[in-house]
Amino acid sequence: MEREKILARQNAEQRVVYFSPEELREKLSAKSILYMPVGSIEWHNEHLPLGTDTFHAEALAIELCGITGGAVLPSFWWNTDGCHRHASTYYTPQENYRQILSVVLRGFMDFHVKMIVLVNGHGGGNQIKSVAAVADEINKTGDFPIHLTVVDVCDLQHENIDHADTGETSLSMRLIPQLVRMEREITPDLYSGEMPFADGMPTEKKGDEMFWELMADALKIIEREYNNI
Repeated sequence: MEREKILARQNAEQRVVYFSPEELREKLSAKSILYMPVGSIEWHNEHLPLGTDTFHAEALAIELCGITGGAVLPSFWWNTDGCHRHASTYYTPQENYRQILSVVLRGFMDFHVKMIVLVNGHGGGNQIKSVAAVADEINKTGDFPIHLTVVDVCDLQHENIDHADTGETSLSMRLIPQLVRMEREITPDLYSGEMPFADGMPTEKKGDEMFWELMADALKIIEREYNNI
């Protein structure tokens, strides 16, 4: 992993919506990859924003794009069912979620790109399954000219990622430090009813370690899939 390469490009614009058509063509001619962050609007206790999962996916997509080249699409914010119900959490029934995601992806038919990487930041079981299923179904149809690949934050970091607890908060300290508010009063978890951080307080060091592990694993998947198209 070339950390200097990331650091050198971290301020470069990677997002599709800021490019002119000519600039986008240049980006995709150099590397024929689009990244689409997939996340959620969901309760993440009082110290993290409702958009945590999407912000993680966006930040990772931009970092990955900075290494591989290509461009980053706008985020798909909606999450599907199978998670907690809360006034701060938005969800879409699974059938509708898969249909909407499929329609959105097919809308990029004319981008003339080899691969779209879906970077999923939300750990809900139905969402992990749904994103993978949509990608698999579209790939199998044979009528969509772009190969779909999934990089799932929670799947790659299943031993470290929790919900607004030590792992996820540590990763937030690496990816979205300006949005972490540890000074706020933290409440019991919606799922377990237990207070977070029983296994230790989150740290920037842990978040940095998680980040580099994620990047290394994700880049292996992307390189393998891209080369096999």
